[in-house]
Amino acid sequence: MRYILFGFLLLNSINLFARNEVEAINLSLQSLQSEESLLETEVLDNTLDRYRGTISPLYRRYQVTTEELEKIKTKFADAGIPPFFALIPYSESKFNPTIHGYGTAGLWQFSKQSARNFGLNVTKHNDERLNINSSTDAAIRYIKYLKKEFGSWYLADFAYAMGEGTLRRIIQKNGSKKLSVLLKDPHFPSGAKAHFSKTLLLDAKIHYTKEDKEDRGE
Repeated sequence: MRYILFGFLLLNSINLFARNEVEAINLSLQSLQSEESLLETEVLDNTLDRYRGTISPLYRRYQVTTEELEKIKTKFADAGIPPFFALIPYSESKFNPTIHGYGTAGLWQFSKQSARNFGLNVTKHNDERLNINSSTDAAIRYIKYLKKEFGSWYLADFAYAMGEGTLRRIIQKNGSKKLSVLLKDPHFPSGAKAHFSKTLLLDAKIHYTKEDKEDRGE
């Protein structure tokens, strides 16, 4: 019975994602310390399917920013952080270092307070959120702090996207840190779902999809 159920889940996911995509997504999830795979997490399967159409333009942006990205990936690798996190600028700012959001700015879309908390100067004449090197160093400090606070990389990303307080409340409410449980919560912010889904799909495509790696000669 167990094998029949597994086969059904596999076929169901392959209806949404090709087999090589499923494998790549699972490798990305493993890098984030998720104990659950795509096959075990229907809510994630459906959430990712909702955002898969947004990946093509982000991937095209990746293709013209590979030189800048490699510098960021090197910093993250040196800090012991999974390459997933180096791709956050694509989902947050479309890798535009000068972009401004609602109270946020730069590649990493730091708010003024968060930027200052992690060592950036934010003044009228010197906004280091717009400096790729400085803001990336601050993002590394912030992500390492979140990993220490929440205990796993996928929770660190959730906290990055929705804020620490919001994530703590959702975890406390559900009595669980499981990815599948948290994503089902109706108060899980839609913006955080979009952030996580886009970054996960892009990470899977760039770092774990066999065909893409072969195209780059890896």
